[in-house]
Amino acid sequence: MLTGRKLDAGTPDLISVVLLGIGIDYLLFLLFRFREQLRARPEQSAREAAGQVSGRVGTAITSAALTIVAGFATLGVATFGQFRSLGPAIAVAVLVMLLGSLTLLPALLAAAGRKMFWPSKALGHEPDEGRAARFAAQVARRPMTMTFASVALLAALAAGLIGIRMDYGQGNAAAKTPAAATETEISRALPAGVSDPTSVFVTATDGGTLTAGRLDGLSRALTQVKGVGQVAPTVLNKDHRAARIDLYPTADPQSQQARDLASGPVRAAVAQHTPAGTTAHVGGTAAIYADISTAVDHDLKIVFPVAAALIALILLLLLRSLLAPVILMLSVGLGFAATLGAATLLFQHVLGKPGVNFSLPLVLFLFVVALGTDYNILISDRIREEMQRPGPARAAVARAAQHTTPAIATAGLVLASSFATLATTPGNEQIAFATTLGILLSALVLSLVLVPALTALLGRSIWWPVRPRPTKRSHPQHRANAPAPEPDRVMMAD
Repeated sequence: MLTGRKLDAGTPDLISVVLLGIGIDYLLFLLFRFREQLRARPEQSAREAAGQVSGRVGTAITSAALTIVAGFATLGVATFGQFRSLGPAIAVAVLVMLLGSLTLLPALLAAAGRKMFWPSKALGHEPDEGRAARFAAQVARRPMTMTFASVALLAALAAGLIGIRMDYGQGNAAAKTPAAATETEISRALPAGVSDPTSVFVTATDGGTLTAGRLDGLSRALTQVKGVGQVAPTVLNKDHRAARIDLYPTADPQSQQARDLASGPVRAAVAQHTPAGTTAHVGGTAAIYADISTAVDHDLKIVFPVAAALIALILLLLLRSLLAPVILMLSVGLGFAATLGAATLLFQHVLGKPGVNFSLPLVLFLFVVALGTDYNILISDRIREEMQRPGPARAAVARAAQHTTPAIATAGLVLASSFATLATTPGNEQIAFATTLGILLSALVLSLVLVPALTALLGRSIWWPVRPRPTKRSHPQHRANAPAPEPDRVMMAD
């Protein structure tokens, strides 16, 4: 309201899904670490534990939220109106959720204390080694195998990008309706564009009037354009100050050929043959989608690099490394390609759609890269913390993966489920499928397998040029498979 921009009709639904998903994510991040702290320090008060946990996890949560804000805020410079209103709205909503996550959630933990986990009685003792510990140990023990398997899976899905097409129309949503059948019959007998013509709108600017004869040269020029099946007679308004000339392309009005025709040869002919003292514009479905295509292509070239640069900067500041942010960005990029490839494979190649929705690449990039980076930030921050402790790097990776696997897996499933609800809204099936799959890949494959495995392979060198050195001190409660109890922040060493 303050900016004068109107929200797209689907924006409130997306905001609800995003806030529900990340709100629960951040609560889980705090809750799991709070439980871990209480188990490691049973003598510690709940308030003190909540404060320490908020300090530790709060940095990761803030960085994770800022990646989402940075990604969506870049849509404010987009030329396509739907993107321009969507981005800033979600960015502001995430900032509000971040404020609540850093204030309200820690206050709830401090107030509820150990009662937060009622009626479970498992808080008083360290749980036996479970699936998370065995999985983490496997990733740390066989990092090369895990890296190869995860990359192979993502690359196989990304191969679906071969032959990808953008769909700017309505697809085959109404392919079985009587109206669609009638349109098909019309297209067989007449030029395909008869049911949805491309129109040239002419207005007089010299104070004179328009006649069919005055526009005859323009009509003849349009009939000579290759791809135009017929040109309808000129229609004048009552005062003869405006006129409309309908063209019937031979191609489907929602096809790429019709868009190229409207934006290229038709507009060129109109510009060359419009009579003096008049102005003319090309309209119709094909022309509209041609303009949308141009705007979206322009926005992709701006938003992708700007959003990636901002996210990389946030990772650089959080991890204090040059190599680690590059690895994380490459991994989420591969996850994005895999998700878009899977959507292309399903909807375009298997279900026979004209292509994937034109907005899917940009929406998917922001949701998968920005939201998926949350989990990478959590696991990377914990790995760096564990590498500050004595012992080999792979043992640190195993401890970090063990303690973060339940939180990341649960959070990923919750966030993916929230996006899956978009499938109940007609027209959002592709976005629902792709975002759900993208979040699952980000959480379960990238954050729990690929990133820990690569870190185990590279060891402490992944934090170059500021590598965390193991401290000589250790707490008597600390074990290789138990959380560290020290309340102080991790110190960074050269």
